[in-house]
Amino acid sequence: MNVAETPRLIIRPFEPTDAADLFRIYSDAETMRFLGRPAASVEEERSNIENHIRSYYDQYAFGLWAAILKSEMRLIGRAGILYQNIEGKTDPELAYLIDRNFCGRGLATEAASAVIQVAQDVHHFSRMVAVIHPKNAASIRVAVKCGFVFENELMGYKDFGDVHLYSRQLHNAA
Repeated sequence: MNVAETPRLIIRPFEPTDAADLFRIYSDAETMRFLGRPAASVEEERSNIENHIRSYYDQYAFGLWAAILKSEMRLIGRAGILYQNIEGKTDPELAYLIDRNFCGRGLATEAASAVIQVAQDVHHFSRMVAVIHPKNAASIRVAVKCGFVFENELMGYKDFGDVHLYSRQLHNAA
């Protein structure tokens, strides 16, 4: 069952069979420059997907979802909602990543916008955040296009070092 659909994308839950495609995307050093260590193998990525299904889909009915390019029916990235503990408060975070070979076409913004709609209309969040490395200009552009504003700097955030926190208020929240 699809989570969302846009003019060019299908956003759907990950399946263990997506491991090879996701591993290929995550194996690109430039794509992962601001995101941390990728899985070491397709098998590890499959295990990561299975763990994500258990820890997010089964528990919260959301998480990171596969972004499928309709014209090719190909997995080109991911977008979704993760819980982040930031300064003692748990917030839903908008997370997105598009294969570098498909960047510059507005697909990340399209995927992120669809996720925001789901966060607002299905999960009834009143606010979302985006945690972005200050040198990740492309990701910052996506967040700003999606209505996020700079909130503050987080020093020494997890394994990412100093990052910027962006936030957006959502409508129709419960």
